Amino acid sequence: MSHYLILGVSAAGLTAIDAIRQRDKDGPIIVVSKEPEPCYSRVALPYILSGEKNMRQITLQEPGYFKANNADVIWGVGAASLDAKNKTVTLEDGRNLTYDKLLVATGSASRVPPIQGIEEADACYHWTLEDTQRIEKALAGAKSCFVIGAGFISLLTVSALIKKANLNYTIVEIADQVMPQLLDREGGEALERAMQEKGIEVVLGDSVSAVEKGKDGACTVHLKSGKAQTADMVVCGTGVRPNIDFLKDSGLDIASGVRTNERQETSLPDVWAAGDCAEGADFLSGEPVVHAIWPTAIDQGRVAGANMAGDSAAYPGSLSWNVTELFGLASASIGEFRDRPEWEAIVFHSPATNVYRKILIDRDNRMVGVVVIGRASDVQDLGVVQSMIRRKSDVSRWKHMLAGEKVNYGMMAFETLRQQVAR
Repeated sequence: MSHYLILGVSAAGLTAIDAIRQRDKDGPIIVVSKEPEPCYSRVALPYILSGEKNMRQITLQEPGYFKANNADVIWGVGAASLDAKNKTVTLEDGRNLTYDKLLVATGSASRVPPIQGIEEADACYHWTLEDTQRIEKALAGAKSCFVIGAGFISLLTVSALIKKANLNYTIVEIADQVMPQLLDREGGEALERAMQEKGIEVVLGDSVSAVEKGKDGACTVHLKSGKAQTADMVVCGTGVRPNIDFLKDSGLDIASGVRTNERQETSLPDVWAAGDCAEGADFLSGEPVVHAIWPTAIDQGRVAGANMAGDSAAYPGSLSWNVTELFGLASASIGEFRDRPEWEAIVFHSPATNVYRKILIDRDNRMVGVVVIGRASDVQDLGVVQSMIRRKSDVSRWKHMLAGEKVNYGMMAFETLRQQVAR
C-alpha cells in the first residue's frame, strides 16, 4: 500500500486526490497546506474584494471531503526541505513526513520587484486571502491608489476595487501596452480605452524607481522618467514566482519551475510536480514553460495523481487560457496572441462597440490562438475554440466566416469533428 504526500491543497493538489482515489481507495494521503483552512479558489479573490462573493462561495472543498477521501490535512505550515534519498519532507515547524509517492503542488507567490523602499512602503499584493484582507484594510480612509504593473493580476485587482472604492487610480506599466503577456497591441488598446472611460490614469513605457512612505502614511512614488506622484495606497502586481525555494538542495532539476515530463514526473524517483510550480511542455511550441493558470493546474494534477497511483497517463502540454471580465469588458486570450509572418491573422474590429477579435491560423489552416475584447457574448463559446486548438482542427473551410461579428464555433467544431470521424 502506497503512502501519498501532497504539498499544496489548491487546484492541482485537490485534483490529484480525486485521481488517486479513483485508482487507490485505501492508500493513506497526507496533504500539507501553507495557508490556514479553508482551501479556496485563488482566482475568485477579486470577487471577495469587490463584495460580489463571500468565502463560502469560493471555498473549494469542505472538511468532510478530506475525511471522505481518507486524507489528513496539515494546515498553516509549509515545507522546509526535501530529502529524496530518505523520502522525507521536513516542515517549517520541524516535523518530518515520510512518503512513498510525493506531489509538489506548492503553487506560486507574488513576485516582489527590486524597487527601492517597496517593502517599507507596505505595498499591497493580491495573491492570497491574507492579501485581500490587507487591501481592504488599506482602503480605509484612502483617496488615491497607485498600481505598479498592468498585467493580469493588477488589472483584476483594480477592476474589483473600482466596484468598491471611488478612488483616484493610476497604473504604470513598463511595456507600451496594458496586459502585454496576454494581449496583442490592438487588444491592449481596446482594454485601455475601457480603463480610461472608468477614470483610470494609465501610464505606459515607464516604471517605478523608488517608493517613499511619509510620516502621514502616504507614499510618494518616483518614476524613472523623473515624475513623482503621491498616493494613499500602493498595489503591486508584477507577476508571480513558483514556491520552490525549499527545494534548492533537493537535487530536483529546476529551471523556471520544477521540470516535469509528460507524466508530470520530476528528475527524482517517486516525485511528481503539478500546477504553478511545475515546468512542462507548451502544447503549441513544445518549449518548457510555467503556466500559472487554473486549467493547467487541474490537468497536471489529474495526470500526476493518476500516475502516482500506478496509472500511465500523459499530459499533452499546457495551453495558455485566460477568460475574465475587466472594467465592464470581457477579455480573453487562448494560445498564441502575437502575429508571426507565417501565420494568418483574421481580425474583426468594431471601434463603436469596442469589440476586438483576432484569430491566428497557421500554415496548416489550424487555429493556434485567439484574442477577444468585447461583450460577454463574444467570449461565451471560447471553450470550443480551446478544444479545436487542442484537436488541431483544420478550419480552412470556415476561414471566410471568421472575420464576421458573430462566429458559430460550435457548428465549426461539430463539422470538423464529424469530418475527422468520417475519415
